[in-house]
Amino acid sequence: MTHVFDAVLDRLAAADPGTLRLRQAIRTAVSVMLAIAVLALLGLPITTIMLGTIVAMMSAMSVNDKTVRARAITFVLLPFVAGGVITAGALLEPWPRIGDGAFLVIIFGAVYLRRYAPRGFAVGMVAFMTFFFSLFIHATLAQLPLLLLSVVVALVCSSLSHFVLVPRRPRLSLRRIVVAFRARLGQLVDAAAHLVEAPDDRRHEQVRKRVARLHECALMIETELAELVEPAQFDQWQQDVVDIELTGERLAVATRRLVAGGELAPELRAGLVAELQELRLLAGRDPRPALVYEDDRSISRLQEIGRHLDALDNPPLVTRLRRAIRELAVSITSARAELESDLRSVVGDDYTGRHRRPASEAASPSPAPASPQEGLRITTRQAIQAVIGAGLAILGGELVSTQRWYWAVITAFLVFANTTSRGDILIRGFRRTIGTLLGILAGMAAATLVSGQNALILILIIGCISLGVYVVQVSYGLMTFFMTTMLALLYSLIGTFTPEVLVLRLEETVIGALAGGIAAVLVLPTKTRTIIREDVAAVLAALRVFVGDATGLLRDADNVDLIDQSREIDKKLAELRKAAEPMTHVISPYRNQRSELRHVLAILGSSAYYARNLAAAAEPALLASDDRLPRTSGRIAENLTRLIGVVGGDKGSPDRSQVVAGDALSTHVRPRHLAEGLNDDDAVGRRVMASFDHLDELVVALARPLGLGDDAETEPAEDVDRVTSRLLGQVRDGSGQPLSDAALTLVDGKGRQVGKSVPADDGRYRIEVPESGTYLLIASSPGRHPSADLVTVGTGPVSKDVVLDEERDAWR
Repeated sequence: MTHVFDAVLDRLAAADPGTLRLRQAIRTAVSVMLAIAVLALLGLPITTIMLGTIVAMMSAMSVNDKTVRARAITFVLLPFVAGGVITAGALLEPWPRIGDGAFLVIIFGAVYLRRYAPRGFAVGMVAFMTFFFSLFIHATLAQLPLLLLSVVVALVCSSLSHFVLVPRRPRLSLRRIVVAFRARLGQLVDAAAHLVEAPDDRRHEQVRKRVARLHECALMIETELAELVEPAQFDQWQQDVVDIELTGERLAVATRRLVAGGELAPELRAGLVAELQELRLLAGRDPRPALVYEDDRSISRLQEIGRHLDALDNPPLVTRLRRAIRELAVSITSARAELESDLRSVVGDDYTGRHRRPASEAASPSPAPASPQEGLRITTRQAIQAVIGAGLAILGGELVSTQRWYWAVITAFLVFANTTSRGDILIRGFRRTIGTLLGILAGMAAATLVSGQNALILILIIGCISLGVYVVQVSYGLMTFFMTTMLALLYSLIGTFTPEVLVLRLEETVIGALAGGIAAVLVLPTKTRTIIREDVAAVLAALRVFVGDATGLLRDADNVDLIDQSREIDKKLAELRKAAEPMTHVISPYRNQRSELRHVLAILGSSAYYARNLAAAAEPALLASDDRLPRTSGRIAENLTRLIGVVGGDKGSPDRSQVVAGDALSTHVRPRHLAEGLNDDDAVGRRVMASFDHLDELVVALARPLGLGDDAETEPAEDVDRVTSRLLGQVRDGSGQPLSDAALTLVDGKGRQVGKSVPADDGRYRIEVPESGTYLLIASSPGRHPSADLVTVGTGPVSKDVVLDEERDAWR
């Protein structure tokens, strides 16, 4: 029973790192309950209590400034904003059309203020909801004193919840995020163990998802650390987080390649599963000092299993997985002393960190001035769109109901929140409509079942508000579902519930979503493809800066922070994925573009992974004597510049239709060096060169999907001891999706194997070819029809993509 309880806690911690969403939900619920209780004790009418509830809920949800002082300033501003808005609504009550016009002005201001987020977002949301409510209840000057009192009481209750009852405790949040990181890591190891034990497609996908979630949690830890610790201490802890994250990713890659490599002997498979299960215990264990001996016992157990496996025949893929298991165990045990100790500064301010610039140096170079933005700002554009969308919603909503038209306006307003393109707005409107439909069905059932039980209804209302806030960052549709259910319960509480009212809400929601969509498509539209191209250019530009600074560090010992730069690439890639969501969504009509975009995202994701690998391994002047590094990095930077020019991010990029491929750094390592063995520096150097080579290949692979020529030019080779060529390409299924569970073998004319490869997560592979000639490339994957193709290899890189159809499609 304890094991089940611990597993449930691990899942909850992993689903909500740091319990940040849970605390936000609790804070909102406490604010609402306090406001209702105080206003009810004051004997205020139900309409006034409803206003206080709305103000308390919106302020609790939207005040998200980073510091206590900033949040306090926002709370000081909100009474004046809400009071002024509701006073305007009361003054304009005798002239409804003028009031509607004022509503549109407030909508414009609320959307425009989002450029000053987070404070502008909170002020705009409270202003919008307060004026909306004044129109809803037809507020008059006679009601104004009680309404103002309600606003003040609600904001006092919300601030009390923020600063006293449910305050933000960054150190506690950080510790909980660390717990979530352990849970994510444990889940990844557990998924790897299940995949080795019984491989199937579902478990392959589960491993991939666990890697992505571990990466998200690592970024959250670094965000919290940056606000809590000194820069030098942050460098050390960031290095620990990156090391664990990368070793976890390498474990996942080694597991997937092992499974794709063929059958394992039962005894060998059982030993690997036992190793992974013991590693799972080590990864997810609470690192309290009293349990240190358990870590030692886990290490001893891993060594015992390792000795048993050493007695068996270990193929290369098994050896790679076992090495990944050992590396992750070492990373976990070595990181705990720094990462999971009490948060206190341990080094002086004069220490500048591993690759971090000193403050004096960082401030000296003046950044290049940003290029002036063309056209209107996105907040200005969306403010105009929101006004037109709200105006259309008022007209359409009043045609359906002269009393409930405000639901259409709320929908038209909210679909513009946290969106960047018209596709994003359309998807948001779709989700709100579906959430409203399902919420109506649930609300009807709930209101019928608890009719007349006011205490239970009030508890359910608070619960729906809490759940809506808890899931708002995860699913906008789910938030709408809970809020619609809450509305049905609220109508039941005040005695006005009828199924017709909820059906009317659905109709008004559809009208509001359509009005917002029409405004987004026809009025100053921001095309989704434009946003995507800009974000792709931003990722490529960040990669270009990273490659240049990495070369400076490895060659000339420049003092740069590569890990921070790799994290910047990760953040820009996350922004790109969010912008691309409308194109990759299941309802997207652009199927061809969706497949191509996913291909680009996969290549950029792999590029970010190898950038993290390079950042973690790079040391000052590690390759100072290698004259080939500037040539390789320069070629990568030039190719990135051409790609940025293609997607429209650099007007001054060279006019060239092809990227340039060249020799790999790692192919210059002489076989005799391998035979003699490598010291630690050699191993690190090879890892760095391999990361550069992967980045080089991935940048070349971006040429075709981004619109450059299908073939790459070949850079003249240097006269050095190297292999003759490389065979490069990608393995895909029939629909164009990359395959990572394939095995490729290159055979010469005499039937001898001359090379083999297993694709990376993006389906890309590389085979080093010893001499020119014609070879047979054989590719296979579980559940798919194998392929065999003749390829002719010359003296430069040769590109060959492989498509493997599912067995059921092979005879079509």
